[in-house]
Amino acid sequence: MIKAIIFDFGGPIVEWASGMFEVYKKYEESHKLEDGALHDILQKYVHEAMTGKYSSLTHFLEEVRPPIALSVNELNKIFDESNEAIYIRPEMVEYIVELKKTYKIALLSNFTVGLQSFLQDVFRIYHLFDVIVSSYDVKMRKPDPEIYKYTLDQLGVKAEEAVFIDDLIENVEAAEKLGIKSIIFKDSKQCMEELDLILKS
Repeated sequence: MIKAIIFDFGGPIVEWASGMFEVYKKYEESHKLEDGALHDILQKYVHEAMTGKYSSLTHFLEEVRPPIALSVNELNKIFDESNEAIYIRPEMVEYIVELKKTYKIALLSNFTVGLQSFLQDVFRIYHLFDVIVSSYDVKMRKPDPEIYKYTLDQLGVKAEEAVFIDDLIENVEAAEKLGIKSIIFKDSKQCMEELDLILKS
């Protein structure tokens, strides 16, 4: 019997990839940088900041000193603007509101510092989740099996009592190896249909 549903943040709940890349491209063109230069630097920061290696973009730049002629303030501005390109999926929020009436709801995200602020102050959906697990806070990231086990412990459920939803196949496969029923998120309609089938079975 399913008792809990675990959602990834980027993908199932918010869409940010396309808007983020548009911001990067705009600044690459205006600063005459090579295609992908900002993406490579900022995504390297995000990847390593997810487990707390860097506490801020400034910290990252001081340590790594990437070969790019932009100041810390300029890169922070670009990073902040790329984050503003995120938009929420209202249909998924409405769906979670209904699910919460019956199931425990968790958020499991590979994220840098500030996830709770995003949820509470920007999107105002913090209240939807019984458990919020951020890789930055727990110093683990998907697809490490331990972060799934930690989330299950926080929810107080067994692997077979949970469903996990993520847009990356490696994260879904890691959850399935632990016995968690999982869905690869492609779009809202597909996700809701697959989850409904699992919950009715």
